[in-house]
Amino acid sequence: MPRVIVLSGAIVRNGDPIVVAVKTRGSIRLYYFTVYSDRVYSTIAGSLPGSRIVSKSYGSVIELADGEAYILKPTLRDLLENFYERVTQVIYPKDALLIALEADLKPGSRILEGGTGSGFLTTIIANIVCPQGRVYTYDIKPYNIEVAKRNILSFNPNLLECIEFKVGDIRSKIFEDNLDSAVLDIPDPWEALDTLWLSLKSGAPLIVFIPSMNQLVKLTDKVLYAKGWIIEKVIETYEREVEVTLESIRPSRISPFTGFIVVLRRVDRI
Repeated sequence: MPRVIVLSGAIVRNGDPIVVAVKTRGSIRLYYFTVYSDRVYSTIAGSLPGSRIVSKSYGSVIELADGEAYILKPTLRDLLENFYERVTQVIYPKDALLIALEADLKPGSRILEGGTGSGFLTTIIANIVCPQGRVYTYDIKPYNIEVAKRNILSFNPNLLECIEFKVGDIRSKIFEDNLDSAVLDIPDPWEALDTLWLSLKSGAPLIVFIPSMNQLVKLTDKVLYAKGWIIEKVIETYEREVEVTLESIRPSRISPFTGFIVVLRRVDRI
């Protein structure tokens, strides 16, 4: 049984994931690690013993040989990007949050997810719609679902109460109906359009994440010729960080291409 790391308190516990912001010579560098009192962590400003972190309050400052270390509680994004176990290519927060917005997620929504993967998007969806809502997440690989469950258990076990994990192929059968929206991250989403049409409410959004242009062409061709769907928009997202120091403020890096977000609507068939 994995250790539950729900960060509900104000004090750092032994074995907690943390973020350490080290400030030295006018710049800040972030470190992400699980802290243990019997370990020593190297930073740009000197060594930081875990024993000096455990039992500290979040927001505390610790003096180092050449700077200061600020102890921070990880956000959901920090946990997803730096602490979640990965067994598949994941949907990163820059895409996942836009997907959640386009899917019109809200507390109480009933949502279908096709392609559980490592549970990154599952966590974000459940964090929005629970506890009143329901997430039905399908994957054809049982091991992916096991990993997703472990990840979500480590973040917030209460979310598991409103998530139904299913080993199954949504291209063949979806057991739920009258769903508010659906999100897909599977290799051939065009093969699931018929089963999804039967499961979604009329007018409901279907959001598809597609990592390649070839897949995008196949999906849009299928939708343009099919009845029951319209393409609302296709989006490509980028994220650029800005480096801030005493000497300068300048763009530091731009995120690489990750995929296309296709927003479809389920409409009546004539």
